[in-house]
Amino acid sequence: MNDKNMVNHRTEYYEEILNEFSAYRNEPIVLKLDTLLKQGYYSRLKMDACGFYFDGNKIKKDSVYKRLSWNGANQIEPFISEIENFGNKIKFRKFYQEHRKYYSNLIAKIEKQMPIKKQWDWLEQQFDFKYDNYRITFSPLVEGGHSTNNFIQNNFKQTVMFICGPTESTKYDAEIIEGLMTRVVFTEIDHNYVNPISDKYQNEINSSLSDLSKWTTEDAINSYGDSYLVFNEYMTWSIFALYALDNYKIENFEFINNQVELQMTERRGFIKFKEFNQKMIELYKNKVPDEKIIDLYPKILSWCSEQ
Repeated sequence: MNDKNMVNHRTEYYEEILNEFSAYRNEPIVLKLDTLLKQGYYSRLKMDACGFYFDGNKIKKDSVYKRLSWNGANQIEPFISEIENFGNKIKFRKFYQEHRKYYSNLIAKIEKQMPIKKQWDWLEQQFDFKYDNYRITFSPLVEGGHSTNNFIQNNFKQTVMFICGPTESTKYDAEIIEGLMTRVVFTEIDHNYVNPISDKYQNEINSSLSDLSKWTTEDAINSYGDSYLVFNEYMTWSIFALYALDNYKIENFEFINNQVELQMTERRGFIKFKEFNQKMIELYKNKVPDEKIIDLYPKILSWCSEQ
């Protein structure tokens, strides 16, 4: 796959995948799925695929979920019999078993680099509703194509996330690595807290960010094409900055926050993020003791409307 935001091309594991399976690139099921990927179905296909599991050489559907992606039909289900036959043909289960130690090491590393309970506790102190479970799926093949969804069934609330694997970098100290990697999962987790609050401020968001050209580049508008989606990206990333402020040494916070602001403005095209983020930090530092982040919504939206 040529899209570098979807696939991490920098690992030995990626090279192993190519060496082992590239001979099958023209199989009918591969070409079908490749066509859907080119049509923009990457997140939905990946998310829905995680609702199936191997039982021996058979692929079965998790009975809990109709789908793991967003509204609509399960995108992967029509292809399951073909995928099952393909998996048996290429002996995928054998390859998987041979790499179990590698996968276990990745799990141990990601638990250290992205401490979930720490993030979970902080978010539920800041918002008025709670989730009963986090289900996180990661892959060393994923680069930046992350996504999330949430489900409520019989009063059981679960959020599901799909992210990249841990970093292999030793460039920074442990706390900075934790901060940079925590951002990856945090900005997916907190959509499940931010979006429901934004739903209550839909009119104010549309009014405050009515001219998206002031807030995003043309490329970013193509991906986040309305005020609601743009505002939620601003909020989710800025709330991570508040988490970092509360949890890391000040010099490490400043480094991590600077990296976040650079990524949002220069690489992702959210051109006013630095000003927005600095305003959120100011509001957060000056809030009264019983205020939570949800109480800052009217204040940050008022600031947005003045821009």
